[in-house]
Amino acid sequence: MLTKRGRSAVCRVLVLLGAYFLCANLAFGAGVLAQDSRFKLLRLGDDTSAEQLAVEHLADRFDAWQISQLNGRSAFRAGEIVSIPRSPLNPAAIYNHSARLIPILCYHQFSQGSEAKRRLEVSAENFERQMRFLSEAGYQVIPLRKMRAILQGDSAIPPKAVVLTIDDGYRSVYTYAYPILKKYGFTATLFVYTDFIGGSAALSWQQIKTMRDSGVIDVESHTKTHSSLSFDTQGESLVEHRQRIAVEIDASARTLKKHLGQVPTLLAYPYGDSSRHVVEHMLKSNYQLAVTVKRGANTAYADPLLLQRTMIYNNHTLRQFKKFLSTSRAR
Repeated sequence: MLTKRGRSAVCRVLVLLGAYFLCANLAFGAGVLAQDSRFKLLRLGDDTSAEQLAVEHLADRFDAWQISQLNGRSAFRAGEIVSIPRSPLNPAAIYNHSARLIPILCYHQFSQGSEAKRRLEVSAENFERQMRFLSEAGYQVIPLRKMRAILQGDSAIPPKAVVLTIDDGYRSVYTYAYPILKKYGFTATLFVYTDFIGGSAALSWQQIKTMRDSGVIDVESHTKTHSSLSFDTQGESLVEHRQRIAVEIDASARTLKKHLGQVPTLLAYPYGDSSRHVVEHMLKSNYQLAVTVKRGANTAYADPLLLQRTMIYNNHTLRQFKKFLSTSRAR
């Protein structure tokens, strides 16, 4: 059943359609037929998909769901008239009986086959089983940076959206996780602490660049040394705390720029620890999003610098994994 907002959107589209059919002077070729502040109507020149239309008109393939929802399908034929939203559909993500949420999952290491020895290590077999479930169950894996637009009200939460993140920078990401992500067409954010990269168990900068250039992996900061960013009131003064924060965050950013040519705008707090002084420094350094390891999912009005994430451990069954995928909450 359509919500009041949904009925209003449909009525607006119908009005635009009526305007089109009543205008005898409109050309019958492909292109924009009518538009207002919220929608525009297109006559298609070629067969196309909602994803391609989202790339062309919304500048983001991850907004294809809005076109599909508005038109009732995701594939279109040449000559058809399609409605394109010019502003997000329900950016608050609040519906009649529920509000949409975005769970963020956090991985660390991966291992061959079906066995994993460490708690933070997920076997390749289990990881593929989890990714297969997301694919077959119709979850939409969106990049973490997409959440900035959602939290600003410039986009909306897709149905059954989930974000994948990987911390630290272990070589097993390249060996096991990366091929599986490519297989399912998923994207993930890799948070690296830069002092670790190039070590015996770590990724090389070339491997990181290969994954980044593929579009599968977005590479962001996990600080310089992975030390806690919380204020150690017993071991440091406020001045020392601020200095240490600057080194951890700024040195990591310089190293990422040196090796990858990019300045990070997302950060994962080591151990999930932060402080008011950390947030202040991040704001001054133009960071847009930051993630903790506090279990839970995120609303459209979550704090962008204190996003919740759920850790995935080696002993989590598929049944437990499904419970972490809370994409809606009853109102």
